[in-house]
Amino acid sequence: MSFYEEIEKSVKILEKGKCLLYPTDTVWGLGCDAFNLNSLEKIYKIKNRNISKSMIILVENMDRLYELIENIPDLVKKIIQDNYRKKGKPITIVYKNPRKTVSKFLINNQDNTLAIRLTNDPFCSYLIKKLDRPIISTSANLSGFPTPKSFSEISSSILSKIDYSVHFRRKEKAHYNSSSILKIISNKVKILRM
Repeated sequence: MSFYEEIEKSVKILEKGKCLLYPTDTVWGLGCDAFNLNSLEKIYKIKNRNISKSMIILVENMDRLYELIENIPDLVKKIIQDNYRKKGKPITIVYKNPRKTVSKFLINNQDNTLAIRLTNDPFCSYLIKKLDRPIISTSANLSGFPTPKSFSEISSSILSKIDYSVHFRRKEKAHYNSSSILKIISNKVKILRM
């Protein structure tokens, strides 16, 4: 199947409210339409993850980011744009006070934050653009277990529960085991994970 055929098939899966196993700019991810609560619940069940732990949302451009976050400090814009241009290690940013349109299910209730990554990955970018909605990205492992670095390391427990697995880049090893995570508090950057 070609790149574009995979995108088309994956979009149809997501539009039906199903869950997807797909390559990202870090490791293989479990994903769904970020606004489909039934799909989100399914991902929590697949991972055996506590529902109080929020997940990362992927967006493909700054316009999509502004749909989720109203006030993005200039410092953050610079960090994102510099990293995006350099194609450096992916950065996830934890933002305070997401827009009211964002589901409470996506927001960390403890501090009213939302974790978002502007992806540099061509597959993810095309997928989000074609779906015309942000997607969830969480590593393809059971909660508390090691993160698989390649498709071949994903457990049969995960593989047996997902709706569709992308047939693209399955032989590649992850360039990055995770993204860096930065939290923005009053225009100051706090590094949560490097």
